[in-house]
Amino acid sequence: MGSAIAVLVSALVLGSLYALMASGLSLIWSTLGVFNFGHGVLLALGAYFAWTFADQAGMPVVVASVLAILVLAVIAAGYEFSLVRPFIRHQNGAMLVMVATLAITALVQGVVQLTWGPQLRQIAPFSSATVAFSGATASGNQLVAIVAAPVLIGALYLVLWFTPLGISVRALEQNRDHARLIGIRPAAVYVFVVGTACVLAAIAGILLGGIQFMSPTMGDDPLMRAFVVLAFGGTASLGGTLAGAYIIGLLEAVTTYFFGLSWSPVIVFAVMIVVLLVRPEGLIRQRTA
Repeated sequence: MGSAIAVLVSALVLGSLYALMASGLSLIWSTLGVFNFGHGVLLALGAYFAWTFADQAGMPVVVASVLAILVLAVIAAGYEFSLVRPFIRHQNGAMLVMVATLAITALVQGVVQLTWGPQLRQIAPFSSATVAFSGATASGNQLVAIVAAPVLIGALYLVLWFTPLGISVRALEQNRDHARLIGIRPAAVYVFVVGTACVLAAIAGILLGGIQFMSPTMGDDPLMRAFVVLAFGGTASLGGTLAGAYIIGLLEAVTTYFFGLSWSPVIVFAVMIVVLLVRPEGLIRQRTA
């Protein structure tokens, strides 16, 4: 019983982190039609800024995390202005944006290593309290991750469906040219989309940085897992992304427990290939417009 609960806790934590990453990727993909290769390094930046504010400036972890998220929101505006806006309007703009985000990833990872060094670091936990159940324990950071992901993604869903800004985002998803004709400004929507994705990545990085050690490349593996999540759940809805994230989290937790950590990514990616061959639109059926 204890081992089953431990696997379930691990699955929920992994699924929550992957959901935060993948929801931002899904939002950018469905609105701009590009895969943001810089998403992983944004996760790392969120973690390192939170560590700096908490460890170096001596701020409480919650305050440090909020400041780190605000910093990433500012960075997101520059990210959109320099890497998205100049290229997306051109022919083959989606390809140009993806190449630009791939290039900035290598650049920022080098800057992170030069700034913070290669030493492994870890953010102080939000709470030292733990919850024990049937022999399994969950730390404060794990509990925060389990609760935060569905709450934040639920809030994003409400914004997208019940606010004028959300309607503009969904209009651009369906038809960019028609959205322009009815007065929607794509540039303003793109700032919101990129900013939201960056903030979600920063939150995932802060939570991850409190659970495991940080490194300049700490976002690479979650980025690949988020890609697998999109393959499972599809890119058309946040519901599919959330479901795909927890499916991958459960699959990874179970395979790690039974086959070991080294076999877990092999099995996960093998299952992804099968899913792409059998159901390329994702396991979660989406409504067509």
